[in-house]
Amino acid sequence: MKLLLNFLEKEKISINDINKIFINLGPGKFTGTRISLSIVKAISLVNKITLIGFNSKDITKGNYKNLIKLYKKKLLIKDLKKPIYSS
Repeated sequence: MKLLLNFLEKEKISINDINKIFINLGPGKFTGTRISLSIVKAISLVNKITLIGFNSKDITKGNYKNLIKLYKKKLLIKDLKKPIYSS
């Protein structure tokens, strides 16, 4: 959480400026995925921010701009109850 707050402060972004949060649902390690998902769910709930999940395969070669394209095509996950865990 401190990392997130430091990032927002460094970039001079207020939580009120955020209207969408994209969260990687996996595959990933159980603990990291669950903690990340719990934190963003709490932030989105308290601040009424839309939460959108994506899969690791949705990002190719570190190109996060692909997420925006997928979001506009309504191809990302809004039901965040099914994270994908790996061993």
